[in-house]
Amino acid sequence: MNERWTYGPMLPRRAGYEESWELTYRVEQLRELVGQELRLDAGLAEELDDTLARLVMRNQRLRALHRMMSAEREPEDLVMHRAALEDLDRQLLQELPGLLERLRATLL
Repeated sequence: MNERWTYGPMLPRRAGYEESWELTYRVEQLRELVGQELRLDAGLAEELDDTLARLVMRNQRLRALHRMMSAEREPEDLVMHRAALEDLDRQLLQELPGLLERLRATLL
């Protein structure tokens, strides 16, 4: 393994972040739906806005992690930042399928 990406026993896997294919797929589905005419009630519109805001925050965190790696930050910083990103991804993966279904239902 490349030494630049390995930080010994504190960081058992690469300091980089492996993005979830499932999350990428769900986000692409969301993009397609948002581009269509949706009839949203206030609750669904608020949920969509919240999800979109969290996706923006996720992308900002991912870019920050990449910058931290380039700057060769301390392993502890990378671990904490990556853990926060993984938590957000888990939340989004749990919530996106239901949101997508509700959005699809507004198309009918």
